[in-house]
Amino acid sequence: MLARKFARICGLLAVCLATGLILPQPATAAPPPSPSEFSVADLDPAEATFIPEAKLLADGCGSTCDGQNPATFRVYTSDCAGCYRVCADDARTVAWRSDGIILELRYSDRCRTAWTRVGSDFYYPTIRSYYLNGNLRATYSGFAGAYYTVMVNDAGLLAQAEAVAGSTTWYTSRY
Repeated sequence: MLARKFARICGLLAVCLATGLILPQPATAAPPPSPSEFSVADLDPAEATFIPEAKLLADGCGSTCDGQNPATFRVYTSDCAGCYRVCADDARTVAWRSDGIILELRYSDRCRTAWTRVGSDFYYPTIRSYYLNGNLRATYSGFAGAYYTVMVNDAGLLAQAEAVAGSTTWYTSRY
């Protein structure tokens, strides 16, 4: 009985598709802005920032990137006005722990930022930023995306990844 109902529904669906009553809609995405359409005034500071290329090369994005998501926060530069980069594009792991946990301190050379990544959502991540004298500068905890925190400025500073599960806390070395 159930098989006959299923076959009847499939038959009706096939007839609707064949006669054009139901048409699949093509997926479309908005094209990126062309350089002539781009304006720094159009940037939402919560989602993007404009940094002159020379400043980005020398200092990274600085405190502008503090608390931003490394995978989605857009950094526009003067070398390509309609183009953007996200700090995660050139990320690498600079310190890690693998004793009972996968804990990584991620770093972007271009943005000069750091963030924490853990192996699962069982671990609660934190990123800490320190001045060179050892004083704490900033701390961000929680998830910005799948298993990672937001960024901290790391230009002329140190960063340390941390994760907690129950009563156990893991740390990486500072970088």
